[in-house]
Amino acid sequence: MNTAKEHYDQQIASVYSWMAGAPETVLKLNHDLFCQLGLDSTPRGLAIDLGAGSGFQSIPLAELGFSVVAVDFCAALLSELSARAKYLPVRTVHDDILNFSKHVEEQAQVIVCMGDTLTHLESLSSVQSLLLNVKRALVKDGKLILTFRDYASTELSGTQRFIPVRSDESTILTCFLEYHEDFVEVYDLLYRKDGEQWILNVSSYPKLRINKNWIFDQLQKEGFQVVRNETINGMICVAAQKI
Repeated sequence: MNTAKEHYDQQIASVYSWMAGAPETVLKLNHDLFCQLGLDSTPRGLAIDLGAGSGFQSIPLAELGFSVVAVDFCAALLSELSARAKYLPVRTVHDDILNFSKHVEEQAQVIVCMGDTLTHLESLSSVQSLLLNVKRALVKDGKLILTFRDYASTELSGTQRFIPVRSDESTILTCFLEYHEDFVEVYDLLYRKDGEQWILNVSSYPKLRINKNWIFDQLQKEGFQVVRNETINGMICVAAQKI
């Protein structure tokens, strides 16, 4: 089993944007979500995107008028983000998201940690450390937006654990889930066509099983008020405000 960083560097980075579908669609979905969460009426300033990937959150934030610091552990995805952002006010940082505060000198109006980034952390104590750093980095009334997949409330079984992600004429990506007490081991089965042959590459990495009620408790302890809680396309979405 690889670490999340090893898995992304070796397996997922090359297909990350492809597996999300049409980039324009994903960018618009996030733009619309940010507007629904009130970011279009939030005072502009610094926004920090933790686990920025190839820019699906950073670009809509920049288009809404924020100056964005985009943090990710995968250099290839940050390079893709920079190319996609063009002249938008986005600064990329190649580092672990737990170190994000070392790279900013002012407090942020907005911090987002989306996709499934939160589950990539090594432990719940790491999640606690991140939330503490987020609290310190946000201005009063600043907003935090989290999304993460719910691996805690239920366990898939049997063939349900095989999940088709995306396929086209030359690439097929399927994932398989193996449940443990505190984490899920996610196997990505990536098939690529080479001439008349299909070449299979398999890699796995752990994802934390995070209970959303535990997240609510941690946010409350750190002085946040949860203002929105919903599930969108299988992802738990939590918006909170620093009080």
